[in-house]
Amino acid sequence: MIPFYKRSINIDASNKCTLECAACVRQIYRKNNWTIPGEDLTLSQFDKLTNYFKKVSFCGTFSDPIFNLNFADILKLCKEKNIETQISTSASHRPIKWYKEIFKSYSKAKWIFGIDGLPNESHKYRIHQNGEYLFDIMLMAHYQNIPVQWQYIVFDYNKNSIEKAKKIAKFHKIPFVLIYSNRNIDMNKDIKNTYNKAEIKNIINKNKKNVSYKASDLNENLETKINPKCLLSDRDLSFSNTGHIMPCCWLNTRYKENGISKLFDNKHHIDNNTTVEDIINSKDWNDFFETLKNNPSKAPLTCKRFCSNNVNDNPEETKIRYENNLL
Repeated sequence: MIPFYKRSINIDASNKCTLECAACVRQIYRKNNWTIPGEDLTLSQFDKLTNYFKKVSFCGTFSDPIFNLNFADILKLCKEKNIETQISTSASHRPIKWYKEIFKSYSKAKWIFGIDGLPNESHKYRIHQNGEYLFDIMLMAHYQNIPVQWQYIVFDYNKNSIEKAKKIAKFHKIPFVLIYSNRNIDMNKDIKNTYNKAEIKNIINKNKKNVSYKASDLNENLETKINPKCLLSDRDLSFSNTGHIMPCCWLNTRYKENGISKLFDNKHHIDNNTTVEDIINSKDWNDFFETLKNNPSKAPLTCKRFCSNNVNDNPEETKIRYENNLL
């Protein structure tokens, strides 16, 4: 297993967001009238995290990082400690003045802007997003030599805009990344993902010949096919907005699930520990990974759901699926 200190940690920096993206866990909470959990990451908590991790990413489970009230100071600490920093954002409800100041906080931090389609159509998935405004913010950062990337999730409504978007990105010399997702967005009936199971298979076949893969295999015989990415890859660890370190972001909402709930115990809260090592060297953490390695049939259901592959997969195929966001 790749040592934790060599990995990045993905941080859910707040519990606030102004968007209503259909596939976001916030919509599940909203539908059930549940209170959004968590609070803002504090500077003290972040200092502890960056005493251990030298790479961080801000990509929220419940939040957009721009709404953390301490974010400017957090980025200044990244600069002070020379932390490799990546920020994923899609919300557009901060004034230009705020962006100008935040970009000054740490000019080496890389910003990934989630604009799914041409700027005037991205709001169809990113509900409440002003895509044209956010695109202008991305351009402003880019022309101030702030590292940026345009991330574009492909849906039915924007699949015919891909080539035009590529040309726009090329004109401005902005890195452009397409995300082919099979996420469930049934809560918004007007938005349908453009990639079904057959098309997912085609993505794999474009990268590797003679691949045998059935998407349905992910839901069968999970006990014999679990292939934990936290053990086999350099997948990010995660810091939940409740103040707990998790093996990955998929566990961030599983407070009560058997096998995961112990990691959310108050004794593992970052404020109740002097160092990150105190948490990841704890008995509960060791027991979690021992189960994955030696008794996978007893692994949490979430781990089986997200880390189960065809038993005949080889490392090359797994790599292709991982890189194409199909795992």
